[in-house]
Amino acid sequence: MKRLAFVVLCLSMALLTLGSACSSSDEKSATSTPASPSTTGGGASVTVGALLPLSGDLASYGETSQAALDEAVAAVQADGNRVSLSVKDTATDPAKALEGLTSLKEQGVKLVIGPYSSSEVREVKDFADKNGIIMISPLSTATSLAVPDDNVLRFTPDDEQEGLAVANLAWADGIRTIVPITRDDEGNRGLQSAMKPVFEALGGKVGPTITYAAGKEDFTDEVRALSARITEASAGGGPVGVYLTAFGEVTKLFRAAAGSPELESVRWYGSDSVALSKGLIEDATSASFAVKAGYPNPILGMRDADSALWKPVVDRLSARLGRTPDAFALAAYDALVVGVGALKGPGEKLEVAALRKAIVNAARDHTGLTGPTELNAAGDRSLGNYDFWAVCAREAGSEWVRVATYTAGANGGAGVAKREAGC
Repeated sequence: MKRLAFVVLCLSMALLTLGSACSSSDEKSATSTPASPSTTGGGASVTVGALLPLSGDLASYGETSQAALDEAVAAVQADGNRVSLSVKDTATDPAKALEGLTSLKEQGVKLVIGPYSSSEVREVKDFADKNGIIMISPLSTATSLAVPDDNVLRFTPDDEQEGLAVANLAWADGIRTIVPITRDDEGNRGLQSAMKPVFEALGGKVGPTITYAAGKEDFTDEVRALSARITEASAGGGPVGVYLTAFGEVTKLFRAAAGSPELESVRWYGSDSVALSKGLIEDATSASFAVKAGYPNPILGMRDADSALWKPVVDRLSARLGRTPDAFALAAYDALVVGVGALKGPGEKLEVAALRKAIVNAARDHTGLTGPTELNAAGDRSLGNYDFWAVCAREAGSEWVRVATYTAGANGGAGVAKREAGC
């Protein structure tokens, strides 16, 4: 906690120099954390924007991230600094993300937390680059967005590292053939593309990918196709697993799959955009299928060594949310702290290239709730450690439980996947 206190003290010194960019959310904004009066020299409020999926298929993460960002702003304000948060709901929709960013630009915002899905980031990237806005996404992973020197930074590892983690866990579990199925969007397709060569290099087989459209409601055809693919793969010998890269529509897919002997008899593996999501455990039929399928989902790993930093925040968020916050929410917290801390010297007059460099430098030297936040040459998180969470049945209902971990190897190479006690 001494380190956190030091970070807040540094933020106090940095924010005293900020210029006049006071802004507030419009009526469509989900929330705006009011700035408290400065007790250390006055000055206008600095507004940080947030593009959060408060509705749509990633709404579970929008809810937790909004709460975490409120915590981060409170931590910065606690020393008398005037920082506010202007939140726009993207509805997990690229077009709405662009609308939100356009509105934030009109407010004079130059630092934005979000957006979350890679398809949203892709939609707003050109606008951010042209208008001098730095975006820090806590969830986007698409390797195609790993571009050096652009205005997109990401506080989560990219697809390549998550693909390594999933492939190594499936192989360690004894799976030798994978049947892939994915939502048709940039990030989820990227995860499939990253996993395939790693699993094949280990000696496994990956079948043709079943792809469904975003916004899909009826998964009857996909369930039928999956059953046929699993039957075919099983005839070839060796244990078969399913790799599903999805968003919140996983509940609909699992409801359609429930009761199918072929689909319930194989191991399923998931992706970061489902781990710890609220919707899956609230749907009894889908949760029951997830329990039978095993279905470990990777998400940015939390280090026990940093528990003095993250545990107090996690405890407060858990009390507020009624559930354990996901690591993306904590990455959003870290992104705000690092981003605001980088607004030094000329403050609001800092040119975008200098601001990006300042954020990268600040991230390199920072250890936050999610551990070291150092970014690689493309502006993405360097550390590729993951916790795998699965749905477990309890007397009081289904809940998410950490069932495995993946520790990255040196220089981004293959690491070690380990199963834990699990359910």
